[in-house]
Amino acid sequence: MLLINPASEKFGGFLSRYVPIGIPVAVGSLAGYLRQHGIKVNILDEEVTDVTPDSLAKALEGLDKPYVIGFSCLTAHVARAYEMSKMVKRLYPDSIVITGGLHASALPEESLEHDTIDIVVRGEGEQALLHLYQAIRGGKPWHDIGGLSYRQNGAIKHNPEAPLIPDLDSLPMFPYDMFTHPRYEMGFITSSRGCPYKCTYCSQRMLTGTSYRYKSAKRIVEELQVLIEDYGQKQILFYDDNFSFMQRRVIEVCDRIVERGLHRKCSFSIQTRADNIPDPIIPHMRKANFVHVGFGMETGSERLAKIIVKGETVADHIDAVKRCQKAGFETSLFMIFGLPTEVAQEREDTYKLVQSLNVQMSKYNNLIPYPGTPLYTDLKDSPRVKKLPGWANFNSTLSATRSIFDKIPLPYVPETMGEFELKRDIIRYNFRTYLKLKPILAILTRQKGVGWVSLPERWYFKPVELYHVTRVALNVATNLLIAYLPRWMTQPLMHALNPALKERMPVPMEKEYVTSGWGLPPEHTKMSVINAQKPSTQAHPESTPALISPVRRKEPIGV
Repeated sequence: MLLINPASEKFGGFLSRYVPIGIPVAVGSLAGYLRQHGIKVNILDEEVTDVTPDSLAKALEGLDKPYVIGFSCLTAHVARAYEMSKMVKRLYPDSIVITGGLHASALPEESLEHDTIDIVVRGEGEQALLHLYQAIRGGKPWHDIGGLSYRQNGAIKHNPEAPLIPDLDSLPMFPYDMFTHPRYEMGFITSSRGCPYKCTYCSQRMLTGTSYRYKSAKRIVEELQVLIEDYGQKQILFYDDNFSFMQRRVIEVCDRIVERGLHRKCSFSIQTRADNIPDPIIPHMRKANFVHVGFGMETGSERLAKIIVKGETVADHIDAVKRCQKAGFETSLFMIFGLPTEVAQEREDTYKLVQSLNVQMSKYNNLIPYPGTPLYTDLKDSPRVKKLPGWANFNSTLSATRSIFDKIPLPYVPETMGEFELKRDIIRYNFRTYLKLKPILAILTRQKGVGWVSLPERWYFKPVELYHVTRVALNVATNLLIAYLPRWMTQPLMHALNPALKERMPVPMEKEYVTSGWGLPPEHTKMSVINAQKPSTQAHPESTPALISPVRRKEPIGV
C-alpha cells in the first residue's frame, strides 16, 4: 500500500526554507500498524518529495496490484489530495484511492463527490484501514467494516463507527526508520490519544474520541530510549494534546526516565492544559529533565474563553505559568485572534498579559472554523466566512508568515473588526514578540528549541543562503512597516490594492453569539464523538493503558 501526505504549500510561508519539517504522524502511525500486520507499505511525503508521475511510479515499485493508495487529509491540504487523486486515476485507473484524516472524517460526502476517490476512512484509521486492505486483497466486501464511507448504487453510504483502540501498547512503535530525510524533525513522541474537553474550535476529538487513552510508562520509556540512543535525539517533544492529564502516569514516566538515565542524555518538552499541571508532578518532571511546558491559552479574555468553552480560565493560565517558571521550566503560550465577538482592546490586553508573564515563546494565530467543530457548525453560513476552492485559505499560520500584501483571505473575520485590522494585528503582535535581541540572536546563532527556525551551518558564507535570508529580511521589513504605521494611513492603501478587504468591515452583530457546543453534533461530522467506544469504569493500574471517561473536572485523575 502507498500512503501519501499532501502539502498545499510550504509550511512557514517565507520562512519555510528554515523551518524543520515535522514527520506526518498520522501517516506514520498507519504505516507502522499495517507493517505490523505483514503489509508492505511505502510513504510519499510531499513536504520533502515532489509528487510527480515519476516519483509516484518509484513509490509504487514492489507493491501489489491493483494499487491501494491512501491520502491523509488536513483541511488546508485537501485540494492537493483531490488533485493528486486525479493523477493517480489517470495513470493507474484500476487503483483504489482512499482518503482519511480530519477533513475526510468531518466531510466524507465532499471527498466522495470526486469520482477519483473510492472510499473514505473516518476517525481513528488503523483498524479500519487494515480490515479494508485485507478485504480488497481477499476479494471480500467491505460493507460491514466500521468507519468507512463509500458510494453504493449511486448513493453515499456510511458504515457505523469503528471502535477506538483501547490498548495503545498494542500499537507498534512509531516507524521512525521510514522517515530518513535530513529535513525531518525526529524529536517527538505521542504517548496518549483522546481529549475529554469541549473546546469548540478543536477538531482533534473527531479522530481520537473523547476518551483519554494512554501508553504505559514502560512502553513510553522504551520508545524514548530508541529515539535517544538509536537516533541521537537531544530534545524530545511529547505531541500529546494533554500530556499531564493523569498525575500518577506522569510521575511513573518521569521516575522510569531517571531510572534509565535518559534525563542525562536528553531534555523533554510537553504541551498541556493549565488546569492539568498540579504541584505534585512538577518536581518529578524537573528531575527527569523536562524543561519546557506549552499552554494553549488562546485568549487573555475570560469572556472569550467562555465563548469557546475552554473549560479553564485565564487565571488558571497565569497561575500555571508562574508555578512552572518558579520551578525552572521554560514556558510558551499559544493564542488565537479573531474569536467571535472579539474586539481590538481584548487583543491588546491579551498581548500585554502574555508579555507580563515573561514566557520564552508566544504565538498569535488566526481562528480557523475547521469542519466538524461546533465553530464550523455555527459559522459556516455566515458572510464573515470565506472559503477558497479546496479550502486553500484554511491555514492557521497564514497571516503570521505570509506577506501582508498577500490577497489570500482569512477564513473568518468577526463582525467586530475588519479583515485588514485583524491581519495587521496578528502580524504586529507576532513582531512585537520576536523582533527582540534574544530571539533574533537565537535564530542567527542556530540555537535549537521549541519553536525555533534553524539556519544552515555557516549560512553567512553561502551566497544562496544569503539571498534567501535577505528575501526574508525584506519581507519582514515590509510587513513591519505596514503593521506599525497608523491604520488610518495604511488601511486605505491596502483596500485600494485589495478591494476584497472591504467586504468584511465591522458591522453591528445581528444577534448574540452562543455556541451550539459539542453536545449537538450534526449527522456524520461528529459520529466519532457520539458513537465512540464507551470507556471502562474500572480502576486501572497506572502501569497499564486505560480509557478515562470524558468528564469535566478541575483536579487531575489519579491524585
